[in-house]
Amino acid sequence: MARSNDVRVKGLGLGARFALAMTVALAVVMVAAGYWIHSSADNLAAKGRDFALAGGIELTLDDPDYEREITGWLVPGFHGVQVFNVTYGGGKKALLYRTERNGRKTEWLVPLEKESLGSKLAKVIGIIILLVILAGAGVSMFVAGQVTGPLRRIVDDIRQIARGNFGHRTRAKGGGEIALLARAIDRMGADLEGARESELELNMRERELELASGVREALMPFGTPDLAGYDIRSSHLPSGELLGDFYDFIELEDGRVGVLICDVSGTGVPAALVGATARAYLAAELARGGDVAESFKQVNRTLQQDVRRGMYVTAFYVLVDPHQATAQVVCSGHKVPLLHYRAAEKKLRKVHPGGLALGFDKGPVFDRSLEVVELDLAVGDRLMLSNQGPVQVPNKAGEELGEAQWFRAFGRAASLPTPKFLRALRACIDDFADGEPIPFDVSIITVLRESD
Repeated sequence: MARSNDVRVKGLGLGARFALAMTVALAVVMVAAGYWIHSSADNLAAKGRDFALAGGIELTLDDPDYEREITGWLVPGFHGVQVFNVTYGGGKKALLYRTERNGRKTEWLVPLEKESLGSKLAKVIGIIILLVILAGAGVSMFVAGQVTGPLRRIVDDIRQIARGNFGHRTRAKGGGEIALLARAIDRMGADLEGARESELELNMRERELELASGVREALMPFGTPDLAGYDIRSSHLPSGELLGDFYDFIELEDGRVGVLICDVSGTGVPAALVGATARAYLAAELARGGDVAESFKQVNRTLQQDVRRGMYVTAFYVLVDPHQATAQVVCSGHKVPLLHYRAAEKKLRKVHPGGLALGFDKGPVFDRSLEVVELDLAVGDRLMLSNQGPVQVPNKAGEELGEAQWFRAFGRAASLPTPKFLRALRACIDDFADGEPIPFDVSIITVLRESD
């Protein structure tokens, strides 16, 4: 099977094909011309012989008066026959054949034709040469057409490709250099088509990254709340993907502060739009300060009507009440639990209430499954929320960091001041990834109760 990048000329090349075609064609023409010359010479000789015999008999029997010209010659090998040029009948030319044998003289007059056999043969040869030249020109034009026809089609094919139709393929048929040129042009068209697709993909990728940057800025909060007695901070490590994941802070008029983190299914523009829609609904409903469970139920009913089937949003919400030193916790299908470090006991607790993702169910199942958990927050206690990004960080072997290692990293750093705590978690991610790109956004929010 021939490879598409085979650059060898297969079959006869153009030069060999032209030479072969011309040789064969001219050989046929010359054979025909030779046969014609031979036939014409035989016919002319036969006609000349018949004319000489018939004319000689008639002229000799008429016994005309003639005048012998000065020239005459003895024809060697003809048994002593002499041949003389004579004129008769008022200037007509003839040949006189004379011989003497046993004392008896014999004469024979043969009239000359107006046009000699040599002249007739010369005309025949001239006509044949003209025909050979015309046949050669015809063969040359035919062979040239066989070459220039495919070349013209190839030129048209190149014009099509030059106009941007890189999917166009050559229509020229033939072997040798024609086939080689056609394959080279097809490869060029395929390469240009691939390059254009790569360029379009790159441009689309660049536009997506610009859009991702804009969406990310729109989804991320401008800062963290300033809550007396508490240190609330966040860390966000963006990826190059366009995602809809986000987090937000909800500051209520009564002094409570809500911390919200969400993951959105899918990627690209649809996920970003769903994320922006969910953030708007959640922020508006939770800012009312009503029952958090009822707020989530209302958002689910609204969001379920707006997102297409298969799209959903997972959410984790912590509402901190500084007056009561408590936190209400709601989970809507979020896979990574809330981590609660209790300083007095130096223990780590995982908090993961039940609940379905937003937009996954129209309402009845969602409403029944949603749970609310209340936590007491002592001085030194720390809460941490994150999206799925940290536990999905891959290393060079393709393994994920996982919840177990992520929770242990939190436990080791939970008692540190918040800046060092966040740096320790970031170091855990970087060390595990070991230079591998992180394909997901990593969002971390921490709430530390510093004092009464």
